[in-house]
Amino acid sequence: MAPSRRAAMRLSAVLLVCCTSAASRARRGTLQLRVRGGHVKAQPPRLKTIRGGTADPIPTPVPKETPIADAALAGTLAAAAGTVALHPIDTIKTVQQTGLSLGPACSKIWQRGQLGAFYDGVTPYVLGDGLSSAVKFAVYEKLKQTASKKLPEDYIPLARFACAAVAFLCCSVILVPGELLKIRIQNGMYPNIVAGSLQMIRDEGLRGCFTGYRATLFRDVPYTMGELGLYDLLKGFVRRLRRRTTSSSGDELLAAALTGAVVGFATNPLDVVKTRIMTGGGAGPVAVFRNTIAAEGWGSLLNGAGARVFWLAPFTVIYFGVYEWLKRALVRSRAAKA
Repeated sequence: MAPSRRAAMRLSAVLLVCCTSAASRARRGTLQLRVRGGHVKAQPPRLKTIRGGTADPIPTPVPKETPIADAALAGTLAAAAGTVALHPIDTIKTVQQTGLSLGPACSKIWQRGQLGAFYDGVTPYVLGDGLSSAVKFAVYEKLKQTASKKLPEDYIPLARFACAAVAFLCCSVILVPGELLKIRIQNGMYPNIVAGSLQMIRDEGLRGCFTGYRATLFRDVPYTMGELGLYDLLKGFVRRLRRRTTSSSGDELLAAALTGAVVGFATNPLDVVKTRIMTGGGAGPVAVFRNTIAAEGWGSLLNGAGARVFWLAPFTVIYFGVYEWLKRALVRSRAAKA
């Protein structure tokens, strides 16, 4: 396996370990504080008694307003975990979108570097997606909190979609260069992140780092609106359906899976256009859209749709699952230190 691939896989392993250990450390030793007679005493977690004599700790709730720093940290680690776990499927999807079916796409990747080639582009993707997710979740949580305070309750669900769009616009300047490098490495245009970055800047200048920026907005603004807005709506719907006042982990994971599958399939045509622009397929999204249909028919817009759904449904489960879990872990950690 090439040194760059070994380094990428080591970085991936380190990020997963960091994600797991950060949350597990935060979960240990949680105490609750009680004030009596002017003195603060540390108490063990409250217990709820269940018939039969067993007792389980009452889980620490996540506050309605998530601290911005917590949202940024949880978003970074959640993106890294999802990216590392499912990157091979993303590689297959990206190669398929250049015009290959599943079998030839897998064969092309394997011939380029066997198993390690399925992790081509993972390093720029982890870095770009992780950092951009920190900005995206921080902005989204802040705007969502502001909307909840300023707007009538009936307008809040719709406002969340607008908040998601603004959040992506803020993080796009970090995401696009990493996405561009990832796609070109996945298609064999660059050997690794260092060589790819130098060649891209040498051949295209700094402006070249944002090739496909409009196409990315064309795809990811509606995708992010669906991802964040639909997730919050589905989470609330599942909670009400099960007659709960707060969402359980199961509610969140179900909402995440449905969100990933629906939004992933719906935005696949936009993803095809973005991939072709970034691999040299045209100057603008509208032109590439028309040329693709004229040359290959409407069905070509669904190239890689199966792989995209198969990737995004579990990715979104990991993404939001880790995000919600880490938010709770950070709350417990802060309560233990108080």
